[in-house]
Amino acid sequence: MRYILFSLLIIALAGSSCQKKVLDINPQDLLYSDLAFSTPEKIEASTIASYDGLQNYQFLAGRALLYIDAMGEDVFDRGQTTGDIGRFSQLSNNTFAASIWTAGYDAIARANRAIAGITANSSKLTPAKANALIAECKFVRAVADFYLVNYFAQPYAFTADASHPGIPLITVSYTSNDPDANKPRASVGDVYTAIIKDLTEALADLPLSYPGTTDTAYNNKTRGTKAAAASFLSRVYLYKGDYANAKKQALDVINNTYGAFALNSTVNGAFGPGHYTTAETIWSIPNNKLDNPSTNYSLPQNYNASGRADVAVSGNFLDSNRYFLIDDKRRSMLATGTGGYLYTTKYPDVTTRSDWAPVIRYPEVLLNYAEAQARTATGVDADAVAKLNIVRDRAKAITTLSYTTANFLNKDSLVAAILGERRIELAFEGHRFWDLMRTKTAVTSKFDSDGKTKLPTQPFGAQKNIFPIPQLEVDKSKKVLAQNDGY
Repeated sequence: MRYILFSLLIIALAGSSCQKKVLDINPQDLLYSDLAFSTPEKIEASTIASYDGLQNYQFLAGRALLYIDAMGEDVFDRGQTTGDIGRFSQLSNNTFAASIWTAGYDAIARANRAIAGITANSSKLTPAKANALIAECKFVRAVADFYLVNYFAQPYAFTADASHPGIPLITVSYTSNDPDANKPRASVGDVYTAIIKDLTEALADLPLSYPGTTDTAYNNKTRGTKAAAASFLSRVYLYKGDYANAKKQALDVINNTYGAFALNSTVNGAFGPGHYTTAETIWSIPNNKLDNPSTNYSLPQNYNASGRADVAVSGNFLDSNRYFLIDDKRRSMLATGTGGYLYTTKYPDVTTRSDWAPVIRYPEVLLNYAEAQARTATGVDADAVAKLNIVRDRAKAITTLSYTTANFLNKDSLVAAILGERRIELAFEGHRFWDLMRTKTAVTSKFDSDGKTKLPTQPFGAQKNIFPIPQLEVDKSKKVLAQNDGY
């Protein structure tokens, strides 16, 4: 068995320059063994290589977000670029599932290798610098674990105590086919505990920003920061149903504890070339024309009408969400008609395929807080309404009134409005299907690839709501790694 990629012997190193960007780690930069940690510059480069694992085009650079959308009802895969995923009929040898698994554990392997190397060579760094670099690696590992556990395991609320099978938790560096790397699956509850531990420890030691680097604005949006860790924690706690901690972490970001963030004045101000480092972006996966050499795997090629146009926007997105007003300013960005189909223009850079993947934007943090606050209040909470309005008001027409508490009969109707706003604001960014699953909501009125044929309702808890563990890994583990039910 590959023991979940822990035959990985190599780690990226950027010569003698610590200023290499996340997207600049090249194949010729790869080197074996401890030479990667021989100088402070190389140690930092090994940390940056961990992000390069997340940036894999099969993972957070694009495909990992696309598959989440493909399982929801707001798009249909007219080009069938995601195979059977959108029909919930994938098999245990599904290559897309295997690619997500491989890329995710590669990122974890890189992070673990870097942590071990930094720890062994900490005398070459100041204590503060060593802690900060380890914090970046823990941030990377937590992000990878989060996506993997939600792809390959049922949602946290599937069982009352989250004791159902999750994913193998790998926190130690392996440099060969060590049998100890052949781990069984931890419970979903244990995986979430590990993610929260990593993010909490990272939050303590990550910097607020990266001043003095060659490209401070770039690094502040692509490397781990305190704001990125707190924002991601708010999402993790929201998925877990720990609303008190979800709103606490989100509120720290909203209150500028970790720097100043704000919505841009226009609804499309965080998308497209030149807009990736605005105050609205908290953390993104960068791309350039060298990162997506295959047109099959870039966000603009999949989503944009001028690209491959694989993924079209469903009419349900416009018609079945009563919160999406006819004069909402986001309509032209989210659903533009071309050739009889609707497409989003969130990812416009078709030519170079360089659109950044927007993993965490400030609107999500506002909506995380609004939902958590609404759910924990005894009635219709004014603060939750206020945060909802910040997002909604940017997009509404001048004549449309802002919400007041009087607009909602009870807290449940407020939560419904917040979820409706998430569906609009975070559309086509890899949220919808997982939002449905964490709220135990079935997928209904979903279209097949022709955009006309309705697929059967996909209920919460269905076996193929989650991906199969790659069968090759199950077989090579000698059944240590258990397959998901239904595969």
